[in-house]
Amino acid sequence: MFVKDEINFYQKRRPKSREIWQKAISVLPGGISHNIRTFGLPLIGAFPIFINSASGPYLKDIDDNKYIDCWNGHFAMILGHNPPEIQKLLKKYLTYGWHFGMITEYQINLAETIIKGNPGIEKMRFCVSGTEATMYASRLARAFTKRKLIAKAQMGWHGANDTLYYDVGGIFNGEGPPGLPNAKEAGIVTFAINNDHIFDIIEKNRDNLAAIILEPILGGGGGFPVEKEFLKRLREETERYGILLIFDEIITGYRFTNALFQNVLNVIPDLTTMGKIIGGGLPIGAIGGQTEIIEQSSPEVENQVLIGGGTFSGYPLSMVAGLKTLEILKDSHQQYERINQEGDKLLNNIYQLFNDEKLPIVAKGYKSIIKLHTLTKWIENPSIQEMIKFKDKKRQALLQLSLFNRNVSGMQGLGSISMAHTHAHIVKIQEVVEEIAHPVSQSKFD
Repeated sequence: MFVKDEINFYQKRRPKSREIWQKAISVLPGGISHNIRTFGLPLIGAFPIFINSASGPYLKDIDDNKYIDCWNGHFAMILGHNPPEIQKLLKKYLTYGWHFGMITEYQINLAETIIKGNPGIEKMRFCVSGTEATMYASRLARAFTKRKLIAKAQMGWHGANDTLYYDVGGIFNGEGPPGLPNAKEAGIVTFAINNDHIFDIIEKNRDNLAAIILEPILGGGGGFPVEKEFLKRLREETERYGILLIFDEIITGYRFTNALFQNVLNVIPDLTTMGKIIGGGLPIGAIGGQTEIIEQSSPEVENQVLIGGGTFSGYPLSMVAGLKTLEILKDSHQQYERINQEGDKLLNNIYQLFNDEKLPIVAKGYKSIIKLHTLTKWIENPSIQEMIKFKDKKRQALLQLSLFNRNVSGMQGLGSISMAHTHAHIVKIQEVVEEIAHPVSQSKFD
């Protein structure tokens, strides 16, 4: 009964979204241009919401439903949506033109700010997306070491490039999706985080291993933190054998403090990929690291490593919005402390609820990152592999729909907390999760 009532209520409040959805599926495969933006709702006979405005902690859809937003533009909007300081700046720079396809000083200013605040970044290159950044980082590593093999963390999401899309989602055992070679052919080996097996892989492949790439916290992989001691040992072992260590900080960069997360961890990699927050909510990607590695991409170098960048690399509006965002974050220590504490408390509270009640929902994350995973059964402290094996896609869709019905917007459960969220917003989010936890867990599907 809960499932039917929730879907009926959802559809009744969103007639315009329903109408637009029918148009969407007639012109776009699956109705979308990014797979996760359906929220899995078609699996239970529903459709995604269509957003037309955002401000602070809120989204508003085309049916005038307003949501406390926890997805925050794929984690990019740490200041919240449409912050007035960024809006004012963009209006100013729009009058100068918005695409030149030429060098601007704006990218120099942003690069200088990032380099100044992060000892591990000596030089950097901009591109347009995180997908490109991780692809280029892998290319730089292979060229620098003159080795072929790259090790990546299982469930590590580094974008949808051909280089690293292995052991992501439900596709394991080295098989890529249609159109990609298998992992062996692609020169990829995968490993589980916080597991000493990676050190056997390093020993076995030390003469052919160019790089190890991982996120300090698995973002698309479910919010699992990588243990600090594990990262420290990785740093030691990679240095011993001349293997490059690459951190994907596209999500964690500037998320917990006004710098890259590697500085908090005190584990400095050779290369770092960045994105999201450093663009102030506009499209951006970047690769940074040791000068001798990054310099391989210089056009002055004979037989350079190609970093194409793309038509919109160093996009002027992304550069100015990113720089302004980092300037604001520089003076946001108390705000960082607040959202880290609020996130910790929210994560712990809902984790405890699910665990105490033995509900088949798992809360994972770190500080202001909070993910919710629905399973087919309750498992105490499940591993990543168990969460993949017992993932309940229909129940996950019902969870997202039930959040929408109570004016909370999330993805992969919830997502993250921005500086625009107040304590009252966090309390409301927790109340909504507590309200729907049991009925979502106990629902049956036809």
